[in-house]
Amino acid sequence: MQTDTSPLKIERDALGAAYYWIDNNALDLARIDYSDLYETYITPIEGQLFEDCTQIFIEGKLRLEPTFLKTYSYWGGHTYDAPVDGVLGNDFRRIEVYFYPDAVKTDSVTYSVRGRTKVKKNVCDFSGEVKIKKIYHVFERDADSPDYYKIIAAYSLKEDSIQNGSGLFHGILGAYGYVTDNSPDVIRVDNTDQDGDGYMNRSYVGTWQSYKNPATVKRCMCGDNRLPFRFDFDIEAREIVINPRYSSPEW
Repeated sequence: MQTDTSPLKIERDALGAAYYWIDNNALDLARIDYSDLYETYITPIEGQLFEDCTQIFIEGKLRLEPTFLKTYSYWGGHTYDAPVDGVLGNDFRRIEVYFYPDAVKTDSVTYSVRGRTKVKKNVCDFSGEVKIKKIYHVFERDADSPDYYKIIAAYSLKEDSIQNGSGLFHGILGAYGYVTDNSPDVIRVDNTDQDGDGYMNRSYVGTWQSYKNPATVKRCMCGDNRLPFRFDFDIEAREIVINPRYSSPEW
């Protein structure tokens, strides 16, 4: 149940389907971890037509494409091997996150992943797990809009403890995918609107905790293009525009 003070609001579209939207003006900088709210945001709600496909995935009858967790950038309808951008802490410091393409499925719901992070000039290697919690097939009421899949996973990523400035990431991954008639059992990354305003996918929302100073816990988010919780960092509705108060050489 969302209250009037919650940043998560519910509305209905012209066809009567309910959906969440995030009121960035209601976000609280004092709140470090927004992963639970993000999980609620991406979970289908009453008024949407959907099917829970988690068990089908567990049984191996539905799977993610091999590069689903790999990071890359989009431009002009093409993909490029590159990290994704994110923000770290209340000063919205830029963090670049790169996942290698060699994710390995270790059991029915868990993927072992590796990658690197970069904050300013500090680079850390990481390894960890992405564990699928739910997969939903969402049916659009609009005949001109294709159906899609929502993937919800918990992640835990451990940076190399011997490297400077390293720590632990954990939180919730939310992603959107689709299947084709030729491969109805393979979920692909839905990047059909990659050049559109407000495109957002494969969003990691959670925290980073320092190994050296465990009391230091910072909000951390990254993903394809826009971030779900923008606070006053990203100040335009259509495209990413960084608030001048957070400008830095990295941005």
